[in-house]
Amino acid sequence: MKPASETPTALLLIDIQKGFEHPTHWGTSRSTPSLEANVAALLRAARQYNKTATEPILIIHVHHHSVSPTSQLHPSARLPGSDTPTIEAADYAAPVGDEPILTKNVNSGFVGTDLEERLRGFGAKQLVVVGLTTDHCVSTTVRMAANLHVLSDAPDGDGIFMVRDATATYSKGGFDAETVHAVHLASLDGEFASVVGTDEVVKVIFH
Repeated sequence: MKPASETPTALLLIDIQKGFEHPTHWGTSRSTPSLEANVAALLRAARQYNKTATEPILIIHVHHHSVSPTSQLHPSARLPGSDTPTIEAADYAAPVGDEPILTKNVNSGFVGTDLEERLRGFGAKQLVVVGLTTDHCVSTTVRMAANLHVLSDAPDGDGIFMVRDATATYSKGGFDAETVHAVHLASLDGEFASVVGTDEVVKVIFH
């Protein structure tokens, strides 16, 4: 892990959309109560860094647009009792300025998007990943990033940082949300990515 001032760094935000604010659709509970605050802190730190940086952090948002009409992330879906589209960015992670939104309809942020081309064109050597959900789109995207070797001069998962307290998932299969979250982080750590905390990223990379 190096400061962004020393190595080209990208921040990838996956599926942080209003559809995940539905109170019951995804499960009976969600992990990572500090998700919103930590994602906001990471974005704030990266944007503040970019104000004076000669080599800014590349901030990319990936959003899910399901092809299933019954999905909470279908373009026609709305929040309960509201006209708000569920595919909109959550307020705490809304893009600003020229931050791009790439849209996908599968689990991986690399399928059907130009994410790989953007990272390679930027020459990224560090990739910080946050978002929803740990065991689906975040995990799939992280695994593909490692397998595709999208980071310059970085073998396998070297240089990919998955932020444990800025990713989250839901209870399923009789397992509580924190257990599902922890098991999937453990399966990625050390092979596809390094699992780190928000404070470490802010203090070391985005400082």
